[in-house]
Amino acid sequence: MTGDLTSILIDDLKLPADHLTDDASLDGAGFDSLTIVELSVLLTDRYAIDISDSEIKGAATIGRLELLIQRKRDER
Repeated sequence: MTGDLTSILIDDLKLPADHLTDDASLDGAGFDSLTIVELSVLLTDRYAIDISDSEIKGAATIGRLELLIQRKRDER
């Protein structure tokens, strides 16, 4: 997991660092519906990328979420 995503998840969303592994499910990492909405807003504000709540949910794991974010950043 990259430093940017780690920073957002730990510092901004207050998720527990010990649950943030690439193969961790979003639920297992501490995501809930509010966390997903907050992450979507943070990504739009910081990186000017548009990722919907359903895309985040669909990622299913932290590693796949990171790949989704990278793909969206590359597309801009």
